[in-house]
Amino acid sequence: MRYGELKPKDLDGNVFTYHLKGLMVDNLVHKNEAGEYSLTPAGRDYIVHRYENAALSAHSIFLIVLKRESRYLLRRRDVQPLIGYTGFVHGEPEAGVDVLQTAAKRLHDKTGMQAVELVIVGSALLTQYRSAELQSYSHAIIMCGETDQDLQIESDATGHNFWADLDSVEKLLPSCVDIVAMIDGKQPWLERSYELE
Repeated sequence: MRYGELKPKDLDGNVFTYHLKGLMVDNLVHKNEAGEYSLTPAGRDYIVHRYENAALSAHSIFLIVLKRESRYLLRRRDVQPLIGYTGFVHGEPEAGVDVLQTAAKRLHDKTGMQAVELVIVGSALLTQYRSAELQSYSHAIIMCGETDQDLQIESDATGHNFWADLDSVEKLLPSCVDIVAMIDGKQPWLERSYELE
């Protein structure tokens, strides 16, 4: 919209201009060469999430449950959140990119494995606390697959990859066991809260 279309009739022009410039400095509003103002991606994101408390809102991720014979691909986290805990390889969906393609790229980037066929089997809402303090709240797209490939990348700055039976892993995120049970039971939805030690 143009300036005249945006400005409320009962608001002084100087006051409105002051606030409009502030929105532009904060990169929430952009003015194009034709003199029209529009929201930037950051501005649209603000509008969508303006009433949400980011600390309490679910973070959207995907979890890759990959099996090799009887063992699962696991990743010990070397960064926050949940540093020191082990779980499945995860990542975040990207707008405009098929989530299975994003997951395959993430798997390749973190492990070096290529062309692993994954299928989406359900989703989960997972809440994790430690000493009653919220550590992680995620909405996860659960995908699974099988492979005979070995790891090409065992570790990087954010974690260490390995194949293991779930019951042999120290500091395993408890959601892993429930997610495998969900997949084995062909259940499309899981909602659980966990208290981490």
